Amino acid sequence: MRLLAVRLARSIWLFPRYFLNPKGVDTRPVFDAIKEKYTFLKTPLDNPKGMGNEELKFEFGSYAGKSGSVAIVALTLHADGIVVDTRSSTDDGDAFLEEVTMWVGNNYGLPSYKDLPLKRIYASELNVALDKSPKIFDPKMASFLKEANSILGKDRGGKAEFIGFQIGPDPTLTDKPAPFRFEREINTAFGENRYYSFSPTTTAVHFKLLDLLEKAIT
Repeated sequence: MRLLAVRLARSIWLFPRYFLNPKGVDTRPVFDAIKEKYTFLKTPLDNPKGMGNEELKFEFGSYAGKSGSVAIVALTLHADGIVVDTRSSTDDGDAFLEEVTMWVGNNYGLPSYKDLPLKRIYASELNVALDKSPKIFDPKMASFLKEANSILGKDRGGKAEFIGFQIGPDPTLTDKPAPFRFEREINTAFGENRYYSFSPTTTAVHFKLLDLLEKAIT
């Protein structure tokens, strides 16, 4: 399997946003400092009228991660938590959030991430290429595939093949996370073996799932 692109690595920290500013101090100096330290091109201060909105967003910044400079696509403060988007890994997103909250806490007297009752969840989107065509279907499906080909494939100018699938938990028994998805990349020839995948996990766990999947289907 070859990685073609990290489409999205999203770290989500859930907690009531008012915990970030328990004493109601003026946060404009904090926002200015974050903009300068992480070179954000856009901040909530660019639209003062929107400062009272539930969503406060920083866009197009940079963070010095362990393996080099990391582009921060967006840092968004919602009423129920913080979301950071990168195109590197959720580990980078978590490290950035830990650093920025610690730095703000040390310099402005606001809580760090260690003081917050947070719950961490993730979203990972990857584009990958397989070296071999996948073999998804059980041999017992042969008769169905033959019939499907006559209806969906050959009569329409091509051979019908595996497109994708989803795997997820019972939504009535969980917090309803998004399902794991693995599907052919849109508008690409089947012979290219290019796929899009979504996982409600860290980037590292997503890679592990795809490795296990590749071993099972090729």
